[in-house]
Amino acid sequence: MKVLSVEETRILENKLVKEYNIPPLLLMENAGAQSFSLLKEKINLKDKRICVLCGPGNNGGDALVIARYLYMNGITPTVFLYNWDKNISELSKIQYEILKNTEIEFLSLREEYRSIRFFDIIIDGLLGIGLKRPLDNELVSIIEEVNNLNKTVISIDVPTGIDADSGKIMGACIKANYTVTMFLPKIGFFNPKVIDYIGELVVNPLGFPIKFLNDLIPSNIYYVQEEDILKSIPKFPLGVHKGEKGKVLIIGGSLQYSGAPILSAKSALRTSAGLVYLALPESISNLHRGQNPEIIFIPLGDQSGYISYESVSKILEIIEKLRIDSVGIGPGIGLFEATQRFIQELVLKIDKPLVIDADALTAIKPTLSYLNKGNIIITPHIGEMSRLTDLSIEHILENRIDVSRKFAEKYNINLILKGPYSLSVFPDGDVYINPFASSLLATAGSGDVLTGILTALLAQGISIKKACVLGNYIHSLSSLIYKETIGDRGLIAGDIVENIPLAFKKIIENS
Repeated sequence: MKVLSVEETRILENKLVKEYNIPPLLLMENAGAQSFSLLKEKINLKDKRICVLCGPGNNGGDALVIARYLYMNGITPTVFLYNWDKNISELSKIQYEILKNTEIEFLSLREEYRSIRFFDIIIDGLLGIGLKRPLDNELVSIIEEVNNLNKTVISIDVPTGIDADSGKIMGACIKANYTVTMFLPKIGFFNPKVIDYIGELVVNPLGFPIKFLNDLIPSNIYYVQEEDILKSIPKFPLGVHKGEKGKVLIIGGSLQYSGAPILSAKSALRTSAGLVYLALPESISNLHRGQNPEIIFIPLGDQSGYISYESVSKILEIIEKLRIDSVGIGPGIGLFEATQRFIQELVLKIDKPLVIDADALTAIKPTLSYLNKGNIIITPHIGEMSRLTDLSIEHILENRIDVSRKFAEKYNINLILKGPYSLSVFPDGDVYINPFASSLLATAGSGDVLTGILTALLAQGISIKKACVLGNYIHSLSSLIYKETIGDRGLIAGDIVENIPLAFKKIIENS
């Protein structure tokens, strides 16, 4: 499913009107009717007092159609009109004329907004996706009143107050439980700062097949869906042997962070890698051997508990001798100066698919221009991305897609920007938005697990693009399985590891 800018959404709508001769009034009818049907699936509307907040634009017109469908189904809402003394759209006027002789009561939101407290459900149709300027003080006060009531709120197309392109809050923003967006999702919805305002995102394609809408617009930003993921899962024949399921090499660990590479290695095993080798400093190589018999440990030269620079040649020999399929480097590796030089030289010489994470990201910053191989995945969180780009965290949060895309194109590198709605970004400009946003993943070792998943998938021979999108999805779904079975507290990285097979099982069974 594609994700659109405001301009692309308008182009899409214009194509439907001009090329397919679909009247705008019919599009509005479908928008409201389909939104009503979707809401019925999500919310028990029976015996609920419902109010509809309508601005003067077409967003308000969509909301009036919903009000009509509520009325036709035995629920009489109250409609609060805002700014209807100026700039009322022609389509909204038509919807008002249809409703004015019904039992629906129309009130001025400006004069009666404190009455909203008496309703159970609030439908927000005040402003649509065209908002680009800060809200006036009056509307800010109304929004604050709505948010303080703790009612069930449904926003139509976009919560009032959000810039649908950037996700920036324009002074204040309706906090919705559900956002029913028209046609396809909007880019701004995936700004981590507005996650709690969007609520559950419900896509309303107005009755059109998603593929039909996708084909109308040449956007290359995608919202990942489960049916896309299923196609990427590696399949193993019954006669497969362990070497054919991928040979993985994880490089990392230090005296301070000896457990991180273990998490990566275990994750690779749980992602069905046939053989997993773990190269780490000699002083810590014996700490975990007895507890992890499935992992093959390779001790490296050790300098004060860190990997020594001289280990470069040994790693290259191991990769060739053992016919390693993919390499992951960085978990727990530390910032020791000699180790950083080891990383810089090694990543330039490895010709296998390579995942770079954690402190290895710090090491590669001076050599990024030389990593122009196309077979490298880096997995920074927002702070690491800030250090790699010398851009502020604030700037990256508001421009995640643009910043990540430019970086991937400049360095011919594949990038997963971790965080809520994590991004998989590629040198060809394609961007895939992971559909999950969970605070559970904000735990030590979570990124090490992702490194192991990705490295295993690469070893199994799937493309880098598929590995990134699938690995991201499996990582997030593994944490959500914990939430479903145990709760939203207490997850540790090891729980994600153990749930990896369950995540694969869930996707396959759902298909």
